[in-house]
Amino acid sequence: MKIFDKITYWSHVITKQCFYVMFILVILNIFLRYVFNINFIFMQELVMYMHAFVFLFGISICLKDDKHVRIDVISNKLDEKIKRVIEKLGLVLLIIPFCIFVIYESSPMILRSWDMLEGSSEPGGLPFTYLLKTSIYIFALLILLQALKRLIEIK
Repeated sequence: MKIFDKITYWSHVITKQCFYVMFILVILNIFLRYVFNINFIFMQELVMYMHAFVFLFGISICLKDDKHVRIDVISNKLDEKIKRVIEKLGLVLLIIPFCIFVIYESSPMILRSWDMLEGSSEPGGLPFTYLLKTSIYIFALLILLQALKRLIEIK
């Protein structure tokens, strides 16, 4: 369990840092565009990367903190034991297979992207598209780890 907690902690830290970087870049980009009439493609792409990282990595944090979307109208009326059974079924039948599917289906695309060190198709864009695609893999792994940890914790 210790390794789960360390991975969760660092994914939380990285997600927060990506959000701060994204926020600062958006403000800077707006300032440069409207005050100096300067536009940098790489900054726009960096904002897009940070946005993707925040959402993809933030999903596992929501799962960890049990802050994900539920149908409260129904779940509030259910007994705790039934809620636990439904959660286990959701983890085993939905979340874990989804993560395995994403890992399986995205692996060839990510490996191909790393093979050619894929970069942006935009002139002046970032040469790190392979890192953005890798975040899909990390997203699935983080959710899978959180789902397994949650499955172990549910009694």
